[in-house]
Amino acid sequence: MRSAITSAGATDMDFQEQLGGFERRDDRIDMRFERHYPRSIEKVWSALTDPVRLNDWMGAAYVEPRVGGRYELMLDGPNPMIGHVVIWEPPHVLEFTWSNAHSPDSTARYELSPEGDGARVIFMHRGAPYANRALMLPGWHFYFERLGGHLTEAAARQSKHSWRELQAIYVAQYKLGGARLDP
Repeated sequence: MRSAITSAGATDMDFQEQLGGFERRDDRIDMRFERHYPRSIEKVWSALTDPVRLNDWMGAAYVEPRVGGRYELMLDGPNPMIGHVVIWEPPHVLEFTWSNAHSPDSTARYELSPEGDGARVIFMHRGAPYANRALMLPGWHFYFERLGGHLTEAAARQSKHSWRELQAIYVAQYKLGGARLDP
């Protein structure tokens, strides 16, 4: 799957390419998103690992930059995520455990590489509950839109779409009937 940040004039096809994908494994799913951000790999790494930068697009965070260190996100929200760093290889790989109400006992991973005028980001979230697929897929998409806005426009803190709009798109695209819809 290949995707790019869309502009105001983006086509539906461009947006379709941005949709994250998933694979079901029994009662769990593994999600995958790819993005290209027109910033250096170091700037993208900073947005993923510096608590001040994380706060710009994902909410209050706490990061201990080392294997075994704490990696906590959305601390100011209703479902804070508590995790620990599993892999810390700046500025290329960040992997951490993920545990919150929507996805206990799972793992998230960012792989970054230079590409053209910026950085390619491959994100994987493994082991999320299958029942929560209609929460997690649009949730990550929403946050990656916010990250893109943060990286391209200093004042851009909002997603282009509401989380509910994204949820409706994912439910329709992937026929997510029976999935949990309310956080």
